[in-house]
Amino acid sequence: MKRRIISMALACIMLMLAGCTVTLRTDDNGKNTASNAPSEVQAEEEEGSSEYGGGSPWIDSDLKSNIKKDMDFSPKDDFHLYVNHDWLLKAELPEGRSTESSFRNVDDVTTKKALAVLDDDSLTSHDAELIQSFYGLLIDWDARDKAGVDPIMDTVKDIQGIKSIDDLSEFICDPDTNMQVPIFFIMGNTVAFDDPESYITAVAPGSFTLSDAAEYKDRSEYGDRYYNAYLKLSKDMLKRIGYSEADAQKMFEAMIDFETRIAEVAMTKADKMAPDYYDKINNIYDPKELKGLSGTFPLEELLKNNGFGKAKRFIIFEPAVIERFNMIYTEDNLEAMKDYLLIKYVINMSELLDSEAYDAYVEAYNTITGSTGREKYEKVAYKKVRSCLPTPMDRAFLECYDSTGMKKKITKICEDFIDAYRKMLEEEDWLSDETREKAIEKLDAITINAVYPEKWVDYSDLNLKGLSLVECDKEISKFTYDLNVQNTNGKVDHEIWDFDILEANAYYSQNDNSINIILGILNEPFYSDEMSDEELYGSIGAAIGHEISHAFDTNGAQFDKDGNLLNWWKDEDYEAFQNRADKLIEYYDNITVWEGQNVIGTSLQTEAIADMAGIKAILLMAKEKKDFDYDKFFRKFASLWRRVNTHEYEYLCLTKDEHPLAYLRTNVTLQQFDEFHDTYDIKEGDNMYLAPEDRVSVW
Repeated sequence: MKRRIISMALACIMLMLAGCTVTLRTDDNGKNTASNAPSEVQAEEEEGSSEYGGGSPWIDSDLKSNIKKDMDFSPKDDFHLYVNHDWLLKAELPEGRSTESSFRNVDDVTTKKALAVLDDDSLTSHDAELIQSFYGLLIDWDARDKAGVDPIMDTVKDIQGIKSIDDLSEFICDPDTNMQVPIFFIMGNTVAFDDPESYITAVAPGSFTLSDAAEYKDRSEYGDRYYNAYLKLSKDMLKRIGYSEADAQKMFEAMIDFETRIAEVAMTKADKMAPDYYDKINNIYDPKELKGLSGTFPLEELLKNNGFGKAKRFIIFEPAVIERFNMIYTEDNLEAMKDYLLIKYVINMSELLDSEAYDAYVEAYNTITGSTGREKYEKVAYKKVRSCLPTPMDRAFLECYDSTGMKKKITKICEDFIDAYRKMLEEEDWLSDETREKAIEKLDAITINAVYPEKWVDYSDLNLKGLSLVECDKEISKFTYDLNVQNTNGKVDHEIWDFDILEANAYYSQNDNSINIILGILNEPFYSDEMSDEELYGSIGAAIGHEISHAFDTNGAQFDKDGNLLNWWKDEDYEAFQNRADKLIEYYDNITVWEGQNVIGTSLQTEAIADMAGIKAILLMAKEKKDFDYDKFFRKFASLWRRVNTHEYEYLCLTKDEHPLAYLRTNVTLQQFDEFHDTYDIKEGDNMYLAPEDRVSVW
């Protein structure tokens, strides 16, 4: 479960500019302060000397190596371990996976159904034709192996043929040539912060090879993993297209050096997680002002040739990066920029080529995440279809699995939870009447997007007949990109959802003040018609309460009821709100995950606020239920967060993700409530005890 920020609105644009290929990336939030990283000690641990002890007040039970058969645990000391011990002990990571969890379990249910859709030759719709054609090309390894790297060689030669800055400018400004090549910046229309009914044309820096700009100044073990994974993948791919290993090494290092100069002025993942992120990226330019931002880098020409020449307003996420490009976009750096384009391109395309290229891609993924082996390719191909053709995949799925009844039920559940949340806000004694009224207005204005939309993007003009796999990827990218270009200076149609409903997730969108409880999460263990109230509240209820709460976390609180980036708080209330958030951050900062590594409270404040506020609203609902079984509710909630990760993936989650680690989402969240302490007779001296004056729930 996560909030949807503006970077998600640009995610599809990133896929368009680099083809719909998804590279090995993680979330855009968090920072790294670790002094002791997992892979440095993994060999020792495998010999029996764990380096993951010292956790306080609980061990990190997301790591399977910390779970023993004969452990002492109780609900008073470690509730997450108490509920989930047997599952954690038995859980195994499937081939090709770095994590196993309740979210994976519900995703597996959807995946099984979706694979049946992809194999159902009785379907005759255009949506089914699109997804089945693309899927068929993905799993046709005979054709892929026969083609080898030939499908990318025309673009490779185009990049190699760049001889001057003018040639480079011509290449990056020609979308017909570079549709699958990352060209330094991402461009596209997104919802405006100051007018959520209108589109604005956005320009944002491309992604970094090491994933985080901070890694170029002080590289951590996390950065080393990305460096080593992509160096190996780059060498493998560059040798396939005619370069020596020595040349490949030199080219990769030149690209990293070039990115280092960009990273010096770019936002880090920590910057992107900070509450002032929106203010920092909300840099509005009219065409005349944009002209002043242009320099040696052909920004105006780039936007014009890519379809945005008539845009009336622009949001420039990081003007400092464009200014840096105006300094370094020179003949002296020409070869490094060519290396950047070429390496990024072959990395992106590696998963779409032959078995040898795909093997190299999987090896890189495993290096980064700590997974081993590979997931069954049918599942991988389905995910690829979803990422490239989300609307056709969703619509074809709904052709086979009627969800109209579920839509009505989930909408009603969401309405009930909003009613409970209203009562919670009415009882918040630290809010002034004026701010409380504004908060309730925002709550009442929330749009409920349940299960699936009634209106869809039209894919009827997309035709994939007779195309190869790489050609399909390019055609889909161009089609999706053109759809986005058509939104220039246009109005937003909020009835069309801009995300995939088959993902095992739920969202809050501040741009339109909506909660999105989508089809992909609505299976066991999150939802079934047979659940008791306690089970329902502890599973999909917790998800719904969490998403509503994102409207009032330290990010969502900056947006008004209509989705405008606008302050609706009285000054003294907002100061009190921030002080409460600071107390939560401080509490998390003092939790030790393993020796030498603490939680980073600033990174996860929004998600932690949403977890706690959602449970508070649910407990208000529980008071209205006769004979409500609190033990059953708390156990269900704890089981929701059961998870085992590789050491590498746990480290990524800890240092680069905005969500608390899974075991903390259980233990810290439940610590905040009297009902939990009363149910298990938790007293001072127990690990799960938290005195009322020390509790950190913001709401």
